[in-house]
Amino acid sequence: MTGGALLGLVLLSMGWLFFFGGLAANYQALRAGSKRGLGPLPGLVGSLTVFFSLPALRNYGVEAPWPWLWILLPLALDPWLALLLRRSK
Repeated sequence: MTGGALLGLVLLSMGWLFFFGGLAANYQALRAGSKRGLGPLPGLVGSLTVFFSLPALRNYGVEAPWPWLWILLPLALDPWLALLLRRSK
């Protein structure tokens, strides 16, 4: 494994871990009734991580249908969007 591939693997792993941890933190803040949290950052990091994970999966023969759906899915899973919609009403 080259240094660049190792760096890419580390960055993708950190992106996934931050997305899932931030998602849990945002849901916990939403459940506690707090308006604080990590904001939309976990959803954005998750979308970027999926964006860079799809070509890596394609190299291993895994073809994901509808790639833009998978890229936008972390933004939809993040409860920060629900908080923004609730605040705007």
